Amino acid sequence: MENKDKVFLEEIENMLTELNMALKGFQIYPAGHPSLKNISVKISRLLLNLLENGNLNISLIGQDLVANGLPFLNASGVIENFKQEMKQRKMEAINFLTGLEEREIKDFIEVFSFKNWQEELNKKNLEHIKIGKISALVQSTAKETSSEEKVFQKVYQENLARSREIVESVETLKKVESKKVNTAVESILQSLLKDQSAFFNLNRIKGYDDYTFRHCIDVCMLSLIQGQALNFPQDKLLELGVSAFLHDLGKIFVPKQILNKPARLTLAEEAVIRKHPIEGAKVLQQTKGITPLSAVVAFEHHIYYNLQTGYPKLKQKRRLSLFTMIVSIADVYDALTTLRPYRQPFLPYQALDIISKSSGTQFEPLLVNNFMHLLGPYPIGSFVRLNTNELGFVWKLNIGKPPWVRIIFDSDGNRIENFPLIDLSMQEERKIASYDNPLFKGITAEEVMSA
Repeated sequence: MENKDKVFLEEIENMLTELNMALKGFQIYPAGHPSLKNISVKISRLLLNLLENGNLNISLIGQDLVANGLPFLNASGVIENFKQEMKQRKMEAINFLTGLEEREIKDFIEVFSFKNWQEELNKKNLEHIKIGKISALVQSTAKETSSEEKVFQKVYQENLARSREIVESVETLKKVESKKVNTAVESILQSLLKDQSAFFNLNRIKGYDDYTFRHCIDVCMLSLIQGQALNFPQDKLLELGVSAFLHDLGKIFVPKQILNKPARLTLAEEAVIRKHPIEGAKVLQQTKGITPLSAVVAFEHHIYYNLQTGYPKLKQKRRLSLFTMIVSIADVYDALTTLRPYRQPFLPYQALDIISKSSGTQFEPLLVNNFMHLLGPYPIGSFVRLNTNELGFVWKLNIGKPPWVRIIFDSDGNRIENFPLIDLSMQEERKIASYDNPLFKGITAEEVMSA
C-alpha cells in the first residue's frame, strides 16, 4: 500500500474514533448538551478536510470496512466497533458528498445513534449524506443510439486492437508493455465516466476466435462498473481496471491446444491450466509501471471467497484483495456468457443464476448482489417471453424502466424478418413475462446481434 493511502486510512480512522465517541455521547447526554456540540465540531473539521479531495464513501463489504476502495486490512478496535455499528443498522454504505455542512454532520450523528435510524433519517434534510446500498444506478436516455455509445463502440474497437498487441507482445517478448496497458485502461475508464450505460448497450458478438483479447476488455469494464458503484476515486478505478485487464495474463503461457480443447481436459492438462495464476503473478511482479495489485489479483482470482476451494492453494489463509473479489465475479460472468470451442454460451440470466448460487462460497455476497443489480433483471442479450406470447431479445436498457427489445417471433410462433426494435417503456400492451431459451427454435444471440 502506498504511503498516501496509509495516511488517508489513518485520517479516516481518526474521524471514526471521534464518531464512535459521538455515538456514545448521544446515547448518554440529552439533546443540546455542550459536550455534543464540541464532538460535532471536531468531527465536522475532520470530515470537511477529508472532503477537500472529493466525495467519501465508507462501505461494509464482507468482513472489510472500505473507504473509497481501500480496505482496512488490519482493523483496530475503532474500525471493528464501527463495522458492528453499521452491521446492527444493516447499512451497506455511507456516502459523504462535497458541499457537506456542519448542520448535516450533527444531524447525521444524531440519526446514526438511533436504532430506528431510517425513521429518524426521513425527518432530516441530509442532502450531502446518503445512507444505504452500495449500488449506484447508471444514467440512461431513451435514445436508440446515443452519441456516447457510438464513441464507446469506437473506443472498444481501438482497445481490442491494443489488447491484441499487448497479448502478442507478451507471447513473444515475455514481458508486459505497461504504458500500453495503462493507456488502454485509461481510455476505457474515461469513456465509462462519461456514460456508463454505453457499455451495457454495446451490441457485441463474442466469438471464441478473439476471446483472449475481448475478455481482457470486458472483465476490465465490468470490474470498473462495480468500482464506480463503490465510489472508488479515479486513481483506484485505474488500478482496478489495470488489475482486471491483466488478471488472466498467465494463460498466455498455456498451450493453445489446451486452452481451446473442445473436450474434457485430462488431469495433466488441468494441472497446466492451474499454473496460470502463478505464472501471471510472476510476470507482473517483475513489471515496472504497473500497480502491484495486478500481481495480487492475477494470483488470487481463482481462489474462492471462503478460501476453502479454488487454486492455487494458499499456504496460510488470509483475506482476498477487494480487487480480486470484484474481478473474479466479472471474470466468471464474461466467461460464461461467451461462446467457447467446447460449449455454447450461457444466457445472461443463466450466468447470473450460477453466480448467485455461488454467493458466499466462491464469491463475496454483497458484491454479487450489487453486480446483479447493476446488470438489471434482464441484461443485454436476454431472450424474453412477452405477455403477448411474442419472443423478444433484450437489445438496450432503459435504466429503471422496461428495456428495448427486438421481436424475434410473433405470438403465433412465426419468425419475424429484420427483428423490429420496440421500446417497451413506451408501450402499455407489451410487458416482459419471463425469460425464455430460444435454442429449441434454432436461433442464437449472435444471429440477432449480427442482423
